[in-house]
Amino acid sequence: MYMTDQNMENNIPWNIIAKNLKSQATTEEHALLESWLKEDDNHFKILSEIQNVYTLTSSIPPFFYPDKEKAWSKIYRQTQNSGFKVRKLFNRLKYTAAAVILLLLGFSLFWIYNENTQEEFLQYSEIIAPPGQKTLVVLPDSSYVWLNSGSSLKYSGNFNVKEREVVLNGEAFFDVKKDETKKFRVQTGILTVQIYGTAFNVKNYENDFFQEITVSDGRVGISDKTKELKQLSPGEQATLNKNSNILSFSVTDPDIVSSWKNNEMKFDNTPFTDVIKYLERWYGVSINIDPSMVGKHNYTFKIKTESLTEMLEKIKLMTPIEYDINGKDVKIRYIH
Repeated sequence: MYMTDQNMENNIPWNIIAKNLKSQATTEEHALLESWLKEDDNHFKILSEIQNVYTLTSSIPPFFYPDKEKAWSKIYRQTQNSGFKVRKLFNRLKYTAAAVILLLLGFSLFWIYNENTQEEFLQYSEIIAPPGQKTLVVLPDSSYVWLNSGSSLKYSGNFNVKEREVVLNGEAFFDVKKDETKKFRVQTGILTVQIYGTAFNVKNYENDFFQEITVSDGRVGISDKTKELKQLSPGEQATLNKNSNILSFSVTDPDIVSSWKNNEMKFDNTPFTDVIKYLERWYGVSINIDPSMVGKHNYTFKIKTESLTEMLEKIKLMTPIEYDINGKDVKIRYIH
């Protein structure tokens, strides 16, 4: 685990980190966490280590204070014992035999190191944002990723060694740390996103008919399994129809697309069926609508702190509906 001194330990916002890992952090707490991360590059490493421990064990590591004197004392004893054994060995063996032993020892250490390194590279970290919640993730390269409700992000132990690759299911906003020597790649369904340093939103829920990539800053390359298809600039969006496999491009407002990461949800002439999908993920519920409402209504409004009931009342003012809420199940009926 990445170790820090006691003064730095005392400055770690453990409560906020714990709430963020459990997808319970508020907008203000997210802002405080981002502020703390920007104070020192080491803070990125600390949060990344805590996230890895939480991913593997589902528990948040306690405060850790390294006992430096005890550690150095142990190292000293080990070197002294090792030195004694080596001297004794050389006194008993000829130089040729000693050379062979050292060669074999070096080979063994190399083999053990490679075996451990390969095992580490084969390990994966996966972060999940449960339905109705959002999570801020800091990757080992200090890139930010905001995971939307019902999404997951996965990356291997060799992330940031030669390349930076993640696998996304659901929706996420990426703020990628610039590094010209290491490509950043997002594997998400049919399309792959490749960049060096930029900010963009990727939306690809399993039960959605469309996959979207929207650029907020920098340039993003869109590729399939064989070649790069197009590079997107800020404000441009790529949309893939999963049924027809047709890829189209348009211009949109990236702030509206990624407003969810700021705990807002903005709709701009959005079809009712799409609004329902967003509401289901936002509130972590299942909504059943009257089939007669499909394709008839588009909405323009914003959600911030409204409860589910308040949100449905807002829709009721715009459209003649009735609704029932039974735990996580919601039914919406159209009043003719």
